[in-house]
Amino acid sequence: MTHIRLSQVQDIVGFAVENAKKGEQVKVPSKASLISDQAEFYNYIEQISNIFLGRAKVLINNVYQFLVIIHKDLSADLYVNDFPVAIEIRAKRDIKKGEAISQNDIADIRRLNFPNIRIEKTDKVIYCFKVGWKFALFFDLDRRYDLEIDKMQLELGALYRYLQFQYVYKVLESATQFDEMVSDGWFPFVEIIGGDYQKICKFYQNKFDFDNNMKNLIDSFNQNRIERITKKWWKNKIFKDKQPLIEAGIKAYLQNDEGGFINCIKNLSSEIEGIIRIHYLGETGRGRARFSELIDYLINKGKAKSGSDYSLFLPVPFLEYLKNVFFANFDLKKGDVKLSRHSSSHGVAKPEDYQKMKALQTILTLDQVYFYLS
Repeated sequence: MTHIRLSQVQDIVGFAVENAKKGEQVKVPSKASLISDQAEFYNYIEQISNIFLGRAKVLINNVYQFLVIIHKDLSADLYVNDFPVAIEIRAKRDIKKGEAISQNDIADIRRLNFPNIRIEKTDKVIYCFKVGWKFALFFDLDRRYDLEIDKMQLELGALYRYLQFQYVYKVLESATQFDEMVSDGWFPFVEIIGGDYQKICKFYQNKFDFDNNMKNLIDSFNQNRIERITKKWWKNKIFKDKQPLIEAGIKAYLQNDEGGFINCIKNLSSEIEGIIRIHYLGETGRGRARFSELIDYLINKGKAKSGSDYSLFLPVPFLEYLKNVFFANFDLKKGDVKLSRHSSSHGVAKPEDYQKMKALQTILTLDQVYFYLS
């Protein structure tokens, strides 16, 4: 681990974001989380590099991460490149100690910390790191208030998560593409975040051979893949109690024919609602609730589980998905009858809408509910 001790560094409180003449007021951010897509990143990182890396005679071109801890006596510890960093994740599956983890195994990234590096609440912190071909920068320099170390770790985790899964957030930020994907029933479900969702995004960005590409991806959810998704469900008591009903829907899907897809959707869409209702009853004691109350309850569980509105659980966008797609209302008079839980249960959905893609999306929605409630 490259560790350099610096004495009597500058007492930095922040960085000016605008020009000002002597005597004029100027805005000075003392805390920020930035990525290298943002122009401000380069203004800040150049000054930080000159002050700390330059003084320590570190070759900037060789740096892929560095951490500066400024103490209250204005001494500082500079760590470069090979110091340990730990990422706290939520896994999609059971993982054994020592097992290699891939991006496809990550359901969420919660926090980032530095094992064996002591940080005090009186310290100022600057951390820059690289993910893929991009950098992130975090600094917290206002010690009029104690450094909230737990909050800092969560913010660093969010910054790392954004860069690691930027393709997910970029689609969310691109309303046109996201709306088109959601309209077709696709959402960045926990199970497909990783390679599958990247592929789907590319299908919508480049429509060449769209149908065949989509069919091949959907067909990759074979019996083995579906069993890997569902086997964790039975750890949840409510899912376990409903196992015969849920498995009937899964077996219908694996028939891989029109009748199977119809039965899968009709079966599992009802069970999704039932699972939410039973969980709601267990926590609130209320046996009756409107759909809006059930959905809000589920989303609040997702927020509490992930600790963030925009974790990879994406509870806020999922709320809109449930309202506008899965639990969407219908209007027979206007001919607005898309396949949804309501149109299916009321018997007005069109037979041709019960497709394999919609059946798979129903399974993935149930899996999302599992992550929120387990």
